[in-house]
Amino acid sequence: MDSATNSLIEKEYSHLKTLYFNTAYFGPSPMRSKDSITKAMNRELDPSFYPYDEWMSISEKLRVKFADLIKVSPDTITHSTSSSDVINIIANGFTFEKNDVVAAIDKDYPSNILPWMLAERHGRFKFDKIPLGDEVVPTAAWLEKHLKPQTRIFNISYVTFDTGKKMDLISIGKFLKSKNIMFVVDATQALGGMDITPEELSYIDVLTVSSYKWMLGPYGHAFAYFSQKAQDQIYHLNANWILSPNSKKVYNLLDYTTETLPGARQYDRGQAANLLCSGCLEGSLSFLSEVGLANIQKHNLEIRNYFLENYPKEKFTLVTPLEHMGNIVCMKGKAESLALEEEFKTRNIDVSVRQGNIRLSFHIFNTKLQVEELIKGMDI
Repeated sequence: MDSATNSLIEKEYSHLKTLYFNTAYFGPSPMRSKDSITKAMNRELDPSFYPYDEWMSISEKLRVKFADLIKVSPDTITHSTSSSDVINIIANGFTFEKNDVVAAIDKDYPSNILPWMLAERHGRFKFDKIPLGDEVVPTAAWLEKHLKPQTRIFNISYVTFDTGKKMDLISIGKFLKSKNIMFVVDATQALGGMDITPEELSYIDVLTVSSYKWMLGPYGHAFAYFSQKAQDQIYHLNANWILSPNSKKVYNLLDYTTETLPGARQYDRGQAANLLCSGCLEGSLSFLSEVGLANIQKHNLEIRNYFLENYPKEKFTLVTPLEHMGNIVCMKGKAESLALEEEFKTRNIDVSVRQGNIRLSFHIFNTKLQVEELIKGMDI
């Protein structure tokens, strides 16, 4: 990272008062978000003569920024409230036939399980939660063995929330494409701290990411990418006036139509031009774009590897497999994990415990000096 970028990062994150290794729980927004939220708040306080077109264009500007970040057309991007809501759109809008199956990995994050469990009650498909068993991550050979012939959709987290295991999107995607199975990926614990390459995205039909973790945005928002194939097979079931082409003409709202704005905009949540939420998103997206996802991923892997080389191996056991690791490192200590979390707090180190594992998250604002302090703090 060049000195100018380092100075930028330091400026945007000088407000953090802890050794913050907890982005997998909640990503801290850059300082510029405070400025953009303040501007939005001032508009909320006094909306006098606020042009309708300017207000309603906010969500589109953010759609374009996110599309640029992952190098796709804005027509493929939708605004949602959470990854769960995106999965609900698919579960309730996909055209299933009798005996169709949806598959996911048992013990995946609830966002990728609960919507399917609930929608299964309608009798339109069967939901398979498949245990990994002795397999570390699903491979093409494992999928060939365990996916039923009637499987239409496979849903998975890119990086697991509790162990930090990273999936091979290309090998999984190639297999699913060969079987004409829709590939749905929750990248909430990856995108923003890691990049998604055009090749990886070419095998994904729906990619969803909640904005408040590695994207460094607000809680209550998510982006999703819908390929053309996904748009052709998933109906939007919720009507709201913002989705109508007539919403662009404030004087023509009563010319009712169920037609929607083009592309994945048909899945947009209502009131996507929320001023305060959008203000925070504007700050985080501009910061991520300015630094660049490739640079962020490179930095994050460098400091993660520095940690792995130097942590007290006699006191902590690595849970995340090295060959399937992203930004998240999960470990077990000799002491009970919740007690260790409390001890870390006394040392001003912010981490999480998930499923009995100490979870460390390495992001762009973390430095080698901070990692050294973390390692000292682990001398428990």
